[in-house]
Amino acid sequence: MEYGSLADLELTSKHDGKIKVRLARKWRESNRHSGTMNGVHLILIDEYHKRMHGWIKSSLLQNFDNQFVDGENYEICNFAVAPYTEKYKCFESDTQIVLTNVTVVTPLEEKNSFIPDNIFHFTNLKHFVDATEEDSNLLDIVGIVDDVKPMKYVTNTTDGDQYFMEFVVTDLIHQVKVFLWNELASSFQHAFNQAADEPVIIVISCCRMIRNNYNGVMTIKNMAATTFDMNVNCDRVHTLRTRFWEVHAIW
Repeated sequence: MEYGSLADLELTSKHDGKIKVRLARKWRESNRHSGTMNGVHLILIDEYHKRMHGWIKSSLLQNFDNQFVDGENYEICNFAVAPYTEKYKCFESDTQIVLTNVTVVTPLEEKNSFIPDNIFHFTNLKHFVDATEEDSNLLDIVGIVDDVKPMKYVTNTTDGDQYFMEFVVTDLIHQVKVFLWNELASSFQHAFNQAADEPVIIVISCCRMIRNNYNGVMTIKNMAATTFDMNVNCDRVHTLRTRFWEVHAIW
């Protein structure tokens, strides 16, 4: 069976064709003040190495949320293609898939698939110096983990008790400071302590850059969409590791 490419989808209230995609990840969105569930975000990837944001509104969560498992493949048909206009989009794209009450989602039990586990569009660390926070989508970055600080705990009147990990990522020429908050901070601390390979190279996907108003320094923080992988099987990771060995003459 032939499936359409995510790259060919056009705006429509009902797309009758079928797509085959892998769910890279999903996360829930809630109203910050009321706690009411707004819906679930999806990152979908196809065999043509294209990715697209997907959305399940709250009224349809009972129909679809439990069907989607990270890393699994699906056939999806009868969905809408709508404008993708969030303030901090996961990546540069004008459209998104929106599941509706006539959408059909079928799990595919394929052992072998040409769909990659994930897709990254890395921003070079050297570009952070001149980057503009206002024009930025969320970013993918890769770098060697360095200067990891102990977990810190803070309290504020808006969000209550919180905690974060602070560290630096570097490509051996440029570097940027990273702050991971709360659950992602705990996950980072555990993964970093368990990492077997040296150096530890991290891929952070869908992170946000923030410029300090006082000193102009750009830093990275996590958003609800943010995930990370350490020492993942990725060309950029292999290239950076080779460069590290060359600089430090470790053979």
